[in-house]
Amino acid sequence: MPTPYAGPRMALLPSPRIVCLALAGFLLAVPASGATKKKHRAPTATPAPTATPTPVPFLRAAGSCLRYEPGAYVVLSEVGQPGRAFRIDGKTEITAAPRRGVRLRILYEDGPDGPVARKIMPGPEERKN
Repeated sequence: MPTPYAGPRMALLPSPRIVCLALAGFLLAVPASGATKKKHRAPTATPAPTATPTPVPFLRAAGSCLRYEPGAYVVLSEVGQPGRAFRIDGKTEITAAPRRGVRLRILYEDGPDGPVARKIMPGPEERKN
């Protein structure tokens, strides 16, 4: 049986379900003001590579000190080799006291007048068992 017509006032009222769906759709369709504006970071500039000179690797020598003349040279006897003289100049860094018979390690570079010591370091110590 059809429902009797209740008049123009009754036909305009929506059901609560339709009101809920319309409200939910409205809230989902309109995002919050903070959510719409995403803060994009400005891209940082990549630093340009700077040209740096490559350090010259030093040559190495190790052995026993045969003779030491302060400020002039040190003679080093490597295993299986005859004694070899290394000049000492103002740039030479001495971290071990060169004395006769002491084991040394020397970082050097070849110069026009022969090898020039750049760093004189202590050598390995012998263990006594």
